[in-house]
This record gives sequence, C-alpha cells and structure tokens, in this order.
Amino acid sequence: MIEDAAHAHGSSLDGQPAGSFGDAAAFSMYPTKVVTSGEGGLIVTADERLRDESIIYRDQGKAGFLGGEHVRMGYAWRMSELQAAVGLVHLRRLDEFLAARQGTAARYDDALAGVDGIVPLRPPANCTSNYYKYVALLSPGLDRSEIKQCLREEHGVALSGEVYARPLHQEPVFSDSTAGSFPVADDVCARHICLPLHSDMSDDEATSVITGIGTVIANSTRKRSTTV
Repeated sequence: MIEDAAHAHGSSLDGQPAGSFGDAAAFSMYPTKVVTSGEGGLIVTADERLRDESIIYRDQGKAGFLGGEHVRMGYAWRMSELQAAVGLVHLRRLDEFLAARQGTAARYDDALAGVDGIVPLRPPANCTSNYYKYVALLSPGLDRSEIKQCLREEHGVALSGEVYARPLHQEPVFSDSTAGSFPVADDVCARHICLPLHSDMSDDEATSVITGIGTVIANSTRKRSTTV
C-alpha cells in the first residue's frame, strides 16, 4: 500500500503518524505545504528494497550515483542540494509550525462556535491535524463569492483558495470515466471556505480574521433572512 500523505506532515491517527500506515508514503514539499523545500517531495519507507528502488528511479535509472550503468527506465527526479538544505531546516521546525497552526485553529474554533451561518470542519477526536488548511462550511444559501469579496474589501482579509472548488468528477480529465451523481461532494465543494492560517501567523492577524468573518457572516445571514 502506497500512502498519499502529501498534505499530512505531522498529522496522526490514534497516535500513529501519517506516512507510517503503508509500505511507503509520499509527502509533498511544495511551497504551500506545512514544511517546504521550495519544490519536490519525500518518500518514506521502512522497506530497504523500496528505498533502493526509489533511489534508482529518481536518478535516471542508474544503478549507483557515481556509476553510469542504467538498470531501469528512470527519470531526473533528484532534489537539488539547495532545496534539500531548505527542506531540512523546515523539518527541524515542524513541531514549532504545528504548535503555531494548532493554536490559531483553536482560536478559530472558539470564535466560530458562536457564529450562525458557518461550521468548522473539525478533526475527529482520535486525530491530530497539522491544519494545512482550516476548513469551514457555510450554511446553505450563503454566497461564498460575496462573502469572500466583502471580507477582502471591507476588512482586508483574503481567504486562501478552497481545498477543491470543483469535485473530481467534474474535472474534464475524468469526463469519460465518471457516471452518476455525487451530491455530497458537490455540496461540500460549493460551500466550504478556508480561513487564513500559516505557521508564523500573529495574534493580531488571527483577530482580524475572526472579527471580519464574524461581521460578514452575520450581515450575510441577516440579509438572507430578510430576503427570504
């Protein structure tokens, strides 16, 4: 089993860390991730054979770094030394990043508990989230585009992009391989928003988000109730 842990640095389920559930796992180190090397990613495994095969495939199929014999149809998937150095520094700060993100997420949880019209998507009790994104669902009928515009123009708060604004079954690449309807995916993708959250977010920044989202959601809810 190959585990897709692209977003999951530092997350866990029942105390077991992401990346340790399968025979191997892949983490993304893209700039938007919790830890980054600028580009590229990591493969983790406890299987020496899989480790050795991965090294061969990443280096143009060569049997060894200093040799020229090609034993596989490999690719140039090597991470540069500069990117690796950045990634190592970020990995050393992972616990610090997680604490900062979890602290901001806790503030959001407390603040949104008293706001009608929005519900945070909270992790199950047996999970530890790295809060790569802080996701919340707007009540049906609220206009996501309007809320984002009001937050930006009236409060200077720009919401980060949705996790997925379009569900997979609506992507053109899958047009020939999907059938049927998926109403839950359609609904979640249409209503969710992601509040700003990053590893060095200040208390003042979090307060601005909380104030803005509370005001805009309240105004939107009142507007909807009067029109209905």
